[in-house]
Amino acid sequence: GYSIVIVLETMKTFSAEDGLTEEAIVTKLRTCRYHHLFLHTSLRRNSSGTSRWGEFGEGGMLWGECSGRYFEWFDGNPITELLFKVKEMYGLDHEVTFRNVTVASETRPRPLHLGTATQIGAIPTEGIPCLLKVLLPSNCVGLPVYYIRDLLLNPPEYAIASTLQATCKLMGNVTCSIPEFTCVSAAKLVKLLESREANHIEFCRIKNVADEILQMHRSSDLYDILQYLMDPTWVATGLKIQFETLVSECEWISYRIGTMISLDGESDQKISFFPVVPSDFFEDMESSWKGRVKRIHAEEAFSEVEKAAEALSKAVVEDFLPIISRIKATTAPLGGPKGEVLYDEICRGTETAKGTCIAGSIIETLDKIGCLGIVSTHLHGIFNLPLNTKNIVYKAMGTENVDGQTRPTWKLIDGICRESLAFETAQKEGIPVTTIQRAEELYLLENGKNVYLGRNDVKIEHNFPDDDIKDSDDVYDQLSTIRKGAIPYTIRKGAILKEVESAITIICQRKYIELYKQKSISEIREVTCVEIAAKELPPPSTVGASSVYVLTRPDKKLYVGQTDDLEGRVRAHRSKEGMQHVSFLYVIVPGKSIASQLETLLINQLPNQG
Repeated sequence: GYSIVIVLETMKTFSAEDGLTEEAIVTKLRTCRYHHLFLHTSLRRNSSGTSRWGEFGEGGMLWGECSGRYFEWFDGNPITELLFKVKEMYGLDHEVTFRNVTVASETRPRPLHLGTATQIGAIPTEGIPCLLKVLLPSNCVGLPVYYIRDLLLNPPEYAIASTLQATCKLMGNVTCSIPEFTCVSAAKLVKLLESREANHIEFCRIKNVADEILQMHRSSDLYDILQYLMDPTWVATGLKIQFETLVSECEWISYRIGTMISLDGESDQKISFFPVVPSDFFEDMESSWKGRVKRIHAEEAFSEVEKAAEALSKAVVEDFLPIISRIKATTAPLGGPKGEVLYDEICRGTETAKGTCIAGSIIETLDKIGCLGIVSTHLHGIFNLPLNTKNIVYKAMGTENVDGQTRPTWKLIDGICRESLAFETAQKEGIPVTTIQRAEELYLLENGKNVYLGRNDVKIEHNFPDDDIKDSDDVYDQLSTIRKGAIPYTIRKGAILKEVESAITIICQRKYIELYKQKSISEIREVTCVEIAAKELPPPSTVGASSVYVLTRPDKKLYVGQTDDLEGRVRAHRSKEGMQHVSFLYVIVPGKSIASQLETLLINQLPNQG
């Protein structure tokens, strides 16, 4: 038969399958996402005639599949030569070793025939509905879909298939809430970690995966499911790991990331606040990085920012407040200049030429009404506009040459600056020299055509009255909401949930007794109230079942609802701003009619329970 070798450069792994039919090879080529395709010369020199690879168009199914793609021929030992080519292409040292993750199995069923796979829609085929879109819910995308498709096209051996079936059966009977099951691409994470480009979002995802494994390990309902998943995971990844090793490593990973990254709802860093400086200025400068890495790991950097913020505040007090006082003293009773310190960034994200003209027009207007302020811009084209102004003074950042390098003096000087330190900054940040040299060439070419480079932003600072500034704690609370997408609140969350759960149970149980006496239901059901904590979802057993639920909102209020699609409702609530991590309590009830009655009852009676 045929052999196929698949190499993952990012993971430094390879796998090899042999004994495949021509149809199986074509199926794999159609469903496998790859960057480079190499064909062994044995395909052309097959003396037995089982491979019909012609030089001038004649050939079999594999020839037809590959002839429309770019590929290269290679010779020699397939695995050795292929790994050599991969190392050469990606600039890897020849000492780098690739791990063999092939899971050999003589009892594994044959892959699905190509004709069958296309006819049932397992492979995207024009005119045939996609089987996976029919089988799976609409919110199931990405990695889970690829995994299910691979199981259909390449069935696992009986033992693994039986384990997967047993896992699904257990999961279908679970009544407790389940993890969200974060799905991340291992290859993408490895690439980001190796290149030191993983940000706090990626580290939070890694921690989520580890925490979800630990949650299943701690749960008596989910423990067996976690154990069952070990062997299918081994087959899918080629990694054979002991169960307790997995758990202990997840504990270590979760702890290490938790000591570095600021997690949801916790922050040891406040956005800088000074009454005389507009709060949106500090929000602009600091929100993109504060609240990500814990302060203890970057104390010096945080101190520098605080000193700079204080120095700015002092400068505003010394230079702007006397002007504000003078303006307010001369303000006419029926209107006139307000005397404010404002911060704005105009034309952000606008196309350069029009953004420059809008900024110029705004500057003319501010000059005409006698506004005092500072405009800072990268739009150098503004200096060539025929502006009608009377009071504009041009200033620039002073620079000096140190060892052949242009460096800022951080002093204002008279004149216009048409240059920036963009290339020097790029080099300092580690951009490859060849990339910077090409950028300089392009700049010189474009500069000759009077094309102005730079970001489309003009920053204008005016004067701002003290009475418009809110209390610092209020400002911080609002900024935290914007930055994290959640409103922090400090209430006895666990205790309140217990009280709400008790109240729901009592109210629903009384209603069941009443309905039983009215013969509306055949038996008195025991009320089971289940919690769905943050980052958890309801179990599969709730699919299609009627339920009544209560969620605890960030503003300390309760929301009561009923639904036949609990998971969909949970996702819908959490998609709203500030609601990403709300918790739920739910009760499965016998039918939508009773769910509606209980919903109304809870809305009316929960306030009576306090």
